[in-house]
Amino acid sequence: MADVEKLSGLFVNAVRQSCNAQTAILFSGGLDSSLIATVAKRFCEPLLVTAGIENSSDLEAACAVAAQLGLPHEKVVLGEAEIIKVYNKWHRLARGGQLNKIELMVPVFACCRAAAKAGKWNVLLGSGAEELFVGYERYFDYLKEKKDLKEILEKEFAALPAGDCAATDMVAKSFGMAAKYPFLNAAFSQEVLSLPIKERVGTRENKKPLLRKMAQNLGVPALAVERRKIAMQYGSGVHKILLKAKKAGLLEPEASQD
Repeated sequence: MADVEKLSGLFVNAVRQSCNAQTAILFSGGLDSSLIATVAKRFCEPLLVTAGIENSSDLEAACAVAAQLGLPHEKVVLGEAEIIKVYNKWHRLARGGQLNKIELMVPVFACCRAAAKAGKWNVLLGSGAEELFVGYERYFDYLKEKKDLKEILEKEFAALPAGDCAATDMVAKSFGMAAKYPFLNAAFSQEVLSLPIKERVGTRENKKPLLRKMAQNLGVPALAVERRKIAMQYGSGVHKILLKAKKAGLLEPEASQD
């Protein structure tokens, strides 16, 4: 049985090592970012930053959870033209790529820009939580297909620093910021990855149960603990705008997957 107290303690240390007086958190009001925020407030007063289109689910959830946490919260409302402009900019800087990879940079860019304007040069993100705690829908397909999910998770987790995190680092550095990833902390992640899959996996309807137990143990607001996973590009409303723009021919062409 996974030791929730031990995991919680390791995560607290991971966040503590990532915090300073100039800390901002990319905040969706979901489980991962709310856990980081709840722990970070022990060591500093982080600025929570959320980006999305008007009335998006991330903006609404983030406002509610930020109020419960009693932390300063910066809301960045994105318009259609700006979303397209930022997407095309990062598509060129990344020398092409698939929409589902580049689109994530839109809310990240908007949040980092707002944090930099507020004088916050240290930004925390929840990357790694899905790979550690079996959060993506495709993982349940792999289980159904009898694939070695433990090996897949380890490989995907190991690929993060040179993959998704590298793209985020590039955005943060463009504002003179440093991006930190508490879930990637070596001591914490090694402890989680050493656990059998059966102690980490939930169901399609109730993903990441072990992380939810940790969140409850560390005092995360129930609203965030119970919120179902929504990827940032969907919760922010960015994906819907970009699909519409793609059909209208307003986006840089996607790179071939050959």
